[in-house]
Amino acid sequence: MFKIRLDHVGRFLVGLIITMGALAVPAVPASAQAIADGMQLSTPYAGVAVEPGETASFPLTIDAPQGTRVGLSIEDVPEGWSASVRGGGFVVDEVIVDEANMPSLKLEVQIPADATEGMYRMVAVADSEIGRSSLELGLRVAEAVGGSVMLGSDFPVLRGPSDATFTFDLTLENQTPDDIQFSLDSRGPEGWTIDVKPSGEARATTLTVAGGGSSKISVDAKPPVDTAAGSYPLTIGAISPGVTVSTDLTVEVTGSYSAQLSTPDQRLNADVQAGQATDVPLVLVNTGSAPLNDVQLSATPPSGWDVAFDPTSLATVAPGEAAQLTAIITPSKDAVAGDYVVTLRASVPEAKANVELRTTVKTSGLWGAVGLGLIVLALVGLGVVFQRFGRR
Repeated sequence: MFKIRLDHVGRFLVGLIITMGALAVPAVPASAQAIADGMQLSTPYAGVAVEPGETASFPLTIDAPQGTRVGLSIEDVPEGWSASVRGGGFVVDEVIVDEANMPSLKLEVQIPADATEGMYRMVAVADSEIGRSSLELGLRVAEAVGGSVMLGSDFPVLRGPSDATFTFDLTLENQTPDDIQFSLDSRGPEGWTIDVKPSGEARATTLTVAGGGSSKISVDAKPPVDTAAGSYPLTIGAISPGVTVSTDLTVEVTGSYSAQLSTPDQRLNADVQAGQATDVPLVLVNTGSAPLNDVQLSATPPSGWDVAFDPTSLATVAPGEAAQLTAIITPSKDAVAGDYVVTLRASVPEAKANVELRTTVKTSGLWGAVGLGLIVLALVGLGVVFQRFGRR
């Protein structure tokens, strides 16, 4: 029995010693452990391909508690290469985490022009009093993988009359990892007005396109009004110190549309009679540089009048040529003597010409003869009356 009790006492003493030792060891605060676990250095692109002589960029993000001071360094940089963390125009060695205004950081790696093709690795490190986070990065050096810059349009050919403004929408794509600033240039036919600008900017002539991004460009091309029908090439360029791209556009000018309608002798008046048709000759001259096709003829006469044309329409009138036609004007039967205006019109979808013709309605010769006869009869009647009653 005594031995059993001694064993119990021994176990009690051992447990007591272990407990006291555990209490004597300082405990690690739970909050500190959470903070150490929460710090992290990351990038969305852990491995990239790059050409010899180019610069690779890795955007960096630091997740750590507000106010943490973090030191930044790069390890295992290949011999002859250079690597640094940049932000705000500086080479950055340390940052203080500010969730409301955290600076944009990126690791830039300059690859030598004589670097051999292959896979290379380096490590970005973030150190602070609460812990350390490392990020392994891979760079594959190879030819023709650095990306390209492209300029183009979904609709490179536009068509219309010479008095129109032709607007092209272009897209400038920067498929390289670097931001590039471009100046804009244009070439076109002599006398044309070509305005090239970033979309939404009235006066800007340069634009910066982020690496992997794109920007819209607007081009307004206006030809001289007398430009003949035909196809005209335009070349739009985006120029930077390291790269120049261009795209070709085409404007198909259908010509200018204008016409003149008048009489052969330029007289704009005519004599007509009530209820009778009168032919008025007209001349339609194409004063534009494009043909007038399917010319429609119409008129606006006084109420009750009728106007017809011969021919009723014109199939085509070539530039510089004249077409002969006739307007057949018939006043209403009860039209009184006087001056009236008849508007004659020739039109195509692109242009129209009109002339206002002053028409003078005169009484018929028959009515004049009838009136003269009545006067004669009246005089004869008066003579008879004077002769019969004058004797008395």
